[in-house]
Parts: sequence; structure tokens; C-alpha cells
Amino acid sequence: MMPQINVSQSLFSQLQAIAEPFVDTPETVIQKCVEFYLSNASIHKPIAGKPESPPDEDTGYMVFPPDSPPDLTFTRPMSIELDGKTFDKGSLYWNPLLFELVRQAGLKGVKGDKLKEMLLCNFADGQANEAQGYRYIKEAGLSVQGQAANPVWKTIHHLVKQLGLKLDVVFLWDDKPKAAYPGKTARMRYIP
Repeated sequence: MMPQINVSQSLFSQLQAIAEPFVDTPETVIQKCVEFYLSNASIHKPIAGKPESPPDEDTGYMVFPPDSPPDLTFTRPMSIELDGKTFDKGSLYWNPLLFELVRQAGLKGVKGDKLKEMLLCNFADGQANEAQGYRYIKEAGLSVQGQAANPVWKTIHHLVKQLGLKLDVVFLWDDKPKAAYPGKTARMRYIP
């Protein structure tokens, strides 16, 4: 059975106004509208997981928009710069970046319910069980649970936007067949 949809009388009148008499059905008019939208929306919105430009000639990095990242499974950051601060080699992982952003939020006075609303990951008030992947962030007064690369990037990007921080991450895919771009290096930047 095909799904049925109900449309308001005003929308139906608009569909009739753009329909070609004796040719179009409501379905064909909707299909044309969807096709028109998709063909024009793709001009302005990058396709998820596709580089927004060819590899940079100087660095050879693929560049991805931070709001439309590629599959980050099997990746690891090679360099992270957050608001002018460069992470040391031992902190070049996705979760330490998340923890630092939560710390920065706490230092900026973003705490309690306001901070909790910004988090797109599991958290707990106070100190939570580290064996379950939680890291206590004293400055924020809560514990945040680490995540896999894809969901942690979603949270990272959301936080840098909310906090107005600049972020530049260069990362590398492991040379594994299931990686999105095995052995390749890429960059994502967010500038408020």
C-alpha cells in the first residue's frame, strides 16, 4: 500500500497553480517541486562526506566542511588547534578535544542546565564512573562520556559553534579497507 498524505486546501491550490492542466497529477507536481529543490539546494549545501575542495596544493590535505564531515571511523587527529592553543601529541584524539571544549565552557561560565543543553553526548552531574568512559571536568562540574569519532565530532562541532571558538583539525584515516579514505589526510576548520 502506498503512503497517503493530507495537504491543506491552500497548499493544494498552490500545487494546482503550478500544475500543467491535463498532464500533472498531485504526485507529479510534488515530484517536480522536490527535484527543483534538490537541484538548487545542492548548489549551496555541501554533500556529506565529500571534500569541499580538491586537496590543497601546499599540504595535500582534503578539506571538508565541519558541518558535513566525512565518515571519521578509523581516523585520528594529527594536529588540533583550538582558539590558538595547539594540543600536545599525547592529546591528539577526538575525546580529549571534547573534554577540553567542556572545560572551556566551564571556564567561560557556561555551566549547569545551559551547558547540559549544549551537550550532544552522555553526561552526569559530578563525578561519574570512569570505567564507563566518563571523564570528570572539574571546571564544568560534570562528567562527560567519551564517544566514537563520528558522534564525538558532532558534539565538538556543536560546542565550538555555541561557544564561538575557532577550531582547526588535521586528521588521518588509518590504511584500512573500511576507512572512508584509507591513508589520506584531511582538514576541518571552524571559524566563528
